[in-house]
Amino acid sequence: MPKLSELVTSAEGGNRRDIGRLISIIENRSHGYSSLLKMIKKRKSSIFVVGITGPPGVGKSSLISKLAVEFSRKERLAVIMIDATSPYSGGSLLGNRLRLESTVNTYVRSMATRGSTGGLNLALGDSIDLLSYLGFTMVLVESVGTGQDETDILHYSDRIVMVLSPGMGDQVQAIKAGQMEIGDFVVLNKGDKPEAIIAEKELLETISIPDSSKKHSFVKVSALTGEGIKELADMIISSRMEKKLGDTSLNREKERLMRELFAILKSNDEVVERYAKDVVKGKLTRDEAAGMILKDLRER
Repeated sequence: MPKLSELVTSAEGGNRRDIGRLISIIENRSHGYSSLLKMIKKRKSSIFVVGITGPPGVGKSSLISKLAVEFSRKERLAVIMIDATSPYSGGSLLGNRLRLESTVNTYVRSMATRGSTGGLNLALGDSIDLLSYLGFTMVLVESVGTGQDETDILHYSDRIVMVLSPGMGDQVQAIKAGQMEIGDFVVLNKGDKPEAIIAEKELLETISIPDSSKKHSFVKVSALTGEGIKELADMIISSRMEKKLGDTSLNREKERLMRELFAILKSNDEVVERYAKDVVKGKLTRDEAAGMILKDLRER
């Protein structure tokens, strides 16, 4: 295995295998993990992150394949495709990953959630920071999107694309209190289908509710025919220029860090359990136990 500095230099030069090795170090927290984090955190991230979410079956991966062609013409683009099971399962995500790699000049990575809640892998944030450090200017993140609670992608993304498709019926009602309200762009995929006309009308009515707290941009597309793809890509790029106006990146970064810190604490549950037993026995108060847990972790 090459030295960390050699891996980073090679990855900066575009070596895909070494980019993958660095992301694996982050995912597995293997040897060199702490040094790598210290290195990439020294450089402020400037990458533009677009989250793609929506229920299974709406064509998120196919849409990303089309968008990647558009974005890769002007951006150094990476795509992270979150898999609910394993990135090496040979399932649909792997198939889409291989198709993407063969058609566009884009770095593509499948990443397993490994049981984390919110539909995202806990290593996602650090991987995005790494890609930024390596010179990537844009990353598309496809979340699992299995339900309305899968909204953690909000804390990693500058813009959110909510993908839906015709014939969803009650599913729109079920998700609009969760995923729907986080989307900057509501995209109706499979717009070439006859039933898309009715679906478009229903969605426009849903996102135009007067008391809605967020304004959505609606686009009808077809990943199959290419209809609306360039329009959507142009809208996303144009919105990038608005990023500095009323920028909430600091709040988003704070929320992301809080979630990751809680996740680190949770991963050390044997420490928490040890002090919890003393609380149950009356030897410590909860506040005392919390302080001792933090002290224990700091001294590790």
